[in-house]
Formats: sequence, C-alpha cells, structure tokens
Amino acid sequence: MNKNSKEIPKYMYPQNDFIFKRLFGYEGNEDITKDLVSNIIGKKIKSIEFKNPYLLRESLNDKEETLDIKAVLDGDILCDIEIQVANKHDDDKRIMDYWAKMYRQSIEKSKKYEEMKKTIVIYITAFDLDCLKDVEKYKTKWSVLEEELKIKLTDVFEIDIIELSKAKRQLREGVFNEISNLKNWIKFLINPLELEESDMEDLSEEIQKAYEKWHDINLSEEERDAAERRCKDLASIESAKEYEHELGRKEEKIEIAKQMLKENIDIIIIEKCTGLSKEKIEELKNNI
Repeated sequence: MNKNSKEIPKYMYPQNDFIFKRLFGYEGNEDITKDLVSNIIGKKIKSIEFKNPYLLRESLNDKEETLDIKAVLDGDILCDIEIQVANKHDDDKRIMDYWAKMYRQSIEKSKKYEEMKKTIVIYITAFDLDCLKDVEKYKTKWSVLEEELKIKLTDVFEIDIIELSKAKRQLREGVFNEISNLKNWIKFLINPLELEESDMEDLSEEIQKAYEKWHDINLSEEERDAAERRCKDLASIESAKEYEHELGRKEEKIEIAKQMLKENIDIIIIEKCTGLSKEKIEELKNNI
C-alpha cells in the first residue's frame, strides 16, 4: 500500500482537528466512524447518523459552541466525538459542559424527563490531561457511581477519554498492552504512516478503508488553506507555551539568585546553582 507517503504534509495528519472532522464526520464515511466508536466504547454500534454539530443557545448570554462531530448511535444514543490537540488546562470542565448541554438538549418541547437520551462524550487528546496526570491508562471510561458502594446511579452518562500522548509513549516503550482492534485505530490517529505496509493485511477492513480515505482526501484550495492554517496555529500555541514555560523558569532562577545574594552566598556558587551568567548575578546584586 505504498502511496508515496513522504509527500503527505504534516497538516494532513488525523490529529489536526480539521482533518479529523473531514474524515470521521463526513457523510459517506459512517462505516469507519462507526467502527472507531464501537472500539472506543466497547460496544458494537449498528448504525450512526451524523447531526448538525452546533449546540443551541439556551439564552442570549450563552456563547455559541460547535462540537467536532455530533452523531446519533443506534437511533437513540447521542454521541459527541472531540479531538483536542492544544492543552487549555480546562478539559475536565469542558468535557462536562459538552455532555451537559447535549443531554439537556435531547429533551423535546414536552420537557418529559423520560425522553432524555443516553449521552456519550468521546474525548480524544494529543496531550496528557492535567486531571489524569497520575493515571497510567491511556483510555478511561467514566460514569456516575456511589462513592463507597460503587453502584451506578444511571446509564445515561458516559464519558470515554483517549490520551494519545500516553498511548504513544507506551507504544514507543513496548508496553502498550491493548490487544483489540483499538490498538490499530490508536496507531492510525497518532500517525497513519506508522501502519507499515507489512501490517496492512492484518488490519480490519474499516481501518484499511480509513487509511485509503485519509490518503485520498481531496481538499479544495480553501479547505487545504484552513487545514494548514490550523496546523500553524497549533504550532504557534505550543511555541508560546514553551516560551512562557522558559520565561517562568528564568524568573524562578532570578528569585533564587536574589535570595542567595541576600544570604551572602558566593557568586560562583550562585552561578552554578541557577545557570545565570555572572554578569546577570552582578546586576541583581547591584539592585538589591
């Protein structure tokens, strides 16, 4: 299945949310999305229907929101499929917001609670979630449980989280223990080119089809510009975060140096401990 993969630009990878939506939220691609969802939630989905991804405003003060992919599973289950590539450090609240709004809007004008539908949020990230930094598992499933008895309160609530960053590390370290078809879907989402030609015959029909559809995506000039712009925007965000991190580290070192100077610690020792230049430390000393 050699497709001159080296010619595929980085902005075409599925982790770009524009490409993800173009692939898994595109009419005609329901079969591959259905298989991806089935493998993530651990239940065979027989049908999937894409819906308008806009969330209705509940008041004039509400901000307008658009889901990545909104769908109905098996005719009666609402599902939101999100892919996040930039860590905004609010994902736990963002997930709950998506779920709550979808669940509330599932009720018809009659306002009968029995009409509210089971709602699932599938949340795929390219980074480690802050709230799950101590959890080794790359895939977690969430429901509402009684704290001590671990009894489920309701079946209408489900959140499935996939942290691709953790899966990528586990794959690299050879400790990725996933044995289901989900492993190959994870590889596909991280980088389709990792599905080497020698492994293609072992892939499911749906993943092979996803690979073909991904490789053969024919973007218009406007769509290509949007995908490339999105990729550049994300790179800029990461660069800004790295700069902010480095700036924070430098400011921390300066504060440490100031405290050491106040303790009359030798400049040579301060230089070794903080990594600051002798000139910078002399400057700090003169301003204390």
